Amino acid sequence: LTPLGPPRWPTSTRSTNSSAPFTTESTEPHVSPAEFLSVTYYHVAAILDPADEASRQRRLCDSLCLGGRLRVCAHGLNGALTGGAEAVRQYIEWVEERHEPRPQRAIDWKLAPVSGSELFVGLSVRETAELVTLSPGSPISPLEHTAPHVSPADFHRLLEEEAVRDPSAPAGNPPPLVLLDVRNGYESAIGRFEAPNVATLRPPLRQFSELPRWLEANVHVLRGRRVLMYCPGA
Repeated sequence: LTPLGPPRWPTSTRSTNSSAPFTTESTEPHVSPAEFLSVTYYHVAAILDPADEASRQRRLCDSLCLGGRLRVCAHGLNGALTGGAEAVRQYIEWVEERHEPRPQRAIDWKLAPVSGSELFVGLSVRETAELVTLSPGSPISPLEHTAPHVSPADFHRLLEEEAVRDPSAPAGNPPPLVLLDVRNGYESAIGRFEAPNVATLRPPLRQFSELPRWLEANVHVLRGRRVLMYCPGA
């Protein structure tokens, strides 16, 4: 997908059945006062009929003139879309009403204003085996195999606690902490987290699907430690 060319939708993207007109004065936390928006998100949840979900998503995105790409699988949704601000708002409301995410799995919508020249041209909605390409031939279900999620505040607290740990003290409980940057090499080279007494590991990844191979080769580095991972989107 290439963010080039003029928008492929009409001047107005407002749906005729919208009950509340969108204004740039909205105080909703996930709406930006811009003409066009990009939205990216992950939603980890059981999708009982991925084919039907993909069909519904495709029809909705077409009706709202949204461009971009969306992956639909039995484990959830993974999307990156652009369009008119009102159209994006309607899409978010439709997804949240349809899937009713629980508070502990609330969708973290990432929105940003874009110009007309930055809009995605075309739409790709695909039914896939995985939310993110990771392990061809042996998909890992994030619904069954996942580590605890931590808030930004808890992430910071864990690093602060490790910073004041006495390095000369015998290893005890909890085990030492290690930071694992699972972003690609281009992103980690721009900036990364670092903290006293905490090793920051930067696998030389070109893409996320290379991570399993690196983990298999470096199990000895991670064994017996608490691993704190981070990436830009999930």
